[in-house]
Amino acid sequence: MTEVPAIRTPRFELVSMSLPFMQTLLAGDIPAAEAEIGATIPPDLAEQLDHFLQFRIADLTVDPAAQPWLGRGIVRTEPDGSRRVIGTCGFHSPPDDTGRVEIGYRVEAAERRKGIATEVVRALLDWAAVEHGVTRFRASVAPHNLPSLAVVAKFGFRQVGVQIDDIDGEELVFELDDWAATA
Repeated sequence: MTEVPAIRTPRFELVSMSLPFMQTLLAGDIPAAEAEIGATIPPDLAEQLDHFLQFRIADLTVDPAAQPWLGRGIVRTEPDGSRRVIGTCGFHSPPDDTGRVEIGYRVEAAERRKGIATEVVRALLDWAAVEHGVTRFRASVAPHNLPSLAVVAKFGFRQVGVQIDDIDGEELVFELDDWAATA
């Protein structure tokens, strides 16, 4: 298994979720999952990520090289040196045949409204652009998720359609076709 470097932001590390991490988390082995990612995780993370874990475990089993693109834990190091996962982020897959990737993110409820999603999205967009030359992005957001709609608007995403997700229901589809990294 390849070691995937963390993506660093001013306040966080975006730590790649390895296949062993996903498998132990899905199995409910929280201590093993925490040891694998190097941080404490929210007690309900496995429940929150159930569908994500099932899809991404299948993806990584077929294509281990996709790991840098898939899930990452948003890890904050506390003043006492302890580390906590306060959300998740990543892309749905490596770039498609048009060079586009779809971004996804979620922040734990107690951590919202602190600029975390904005900081993380910027870091992911910059990483994809600088490391892989990707400048075309997609995001799907529930119409009632006003904070997330504000995040995609900050980066210049434009709504291009509506879709029905089997799990999440109605989603507004946004695209950004000309991201230039600011890093």
